[in-house]
Amino acid sequence: MGIAKITDIDGGGNFPSGGFDFAGGEKTFAFQGSFNNADIKIQASFANGAVSSWTNLTDSEGSIINLTQPGIINIDIGQCKLRFNVTENSGGTPDVEVRIS
Repeated sequence: MGIAKITDIDGGGNFPSGGFDFAGGEKTFAFQGSFNNADIKIQASFANGAVSSWTNLTDSEGSIINLTQPGIINIDIGQCKLRFNVTENSGGTPDVEVRIS
């Protein structure tokens, strides 16, 4: 059984640029590689990726999920589009692979 790669993050912006279709349910996401001081937020759109429809995912306490180092998180959300919004900071270009299981 292979673990699907969603995208490679290699700079700032949105990855994949138009998001990807997420069937919904509980899944595990792995973020592996060099963050180089970048911030990665997970965003969802329930309007098929319309420009102003993206919303940051939050944890159970209402805080925006903001990854700053390699890690694994579980997400349980309905059918939508997901993307990863990346902010580059001083420290170089991020080189992060995102996988889903």
